[in-house]
Amino acid sequence: MRPLKLTLEAFGPYAGRQELDFAELKDQGFFLIHGPTGAGKTSILDGISYALYGETSGGQRETRDLRSHFATMDTPTRVVFDFALGERRYRVARLPEQQVPKQRSGGTKRQPYSANLWELKDGQEVPLATEKPTQVDPKVAELIGFKADQFRQVVLLPQGRFQEFMLAGSTERQAILQTLFQTARYARLAI
Repeated sequence: MRPLKLTLEAFGPYAGRQELDFAELKDQGFFLIHGPTGAGKTSILDGISYALYGETSGGQRETRDLRSHFATMDTPTRVVFDFALGERRYRVARLPEQQVPKQRSGGTKRQPYSANLWELKDGQEVPLATEKPTQVDPKVAELIGFKADQFRQVVLLPQGRFQEFMLAGSTERQAILQTLFQTARYARLAI
């Protein structure tokens, strides 16, 4: 998976719209997000993980806590992530359950949690799974080849999680490494 663009709105420390364009990375398969404490590094990882799986990068924060305390009520919390798998490009968008202003009569109303997944073809969004996280989550896992916990352990390695991967049980590590290095076909031959 190659990240292309991450858009965060009213998410974590970002009150408004924040776009991160990963195009400068070109074909780099490995990169480091670094900066001083409090710069928003974990929020970027949370955004990627939340967009893909509906969970934070460390799996420790609740998604309802990801809304920016600095955002105005009329700015909904939203995460959109564009990524590539080989030559194919995809976009996933999630809006957590949140209170939004009513169109008429003032006050607020509850907006339900929604998730959408599209393949990007010729500048068009071709729906793969829409509206329901229960449809989007398994499709993302199928495309990327990792479940959320495996993605956090192998792809993101957020703040000290490498030790967690190293301390994982041998069966769990074997499954992750088989997925990562696509060795399942060799395991079938060995049987």
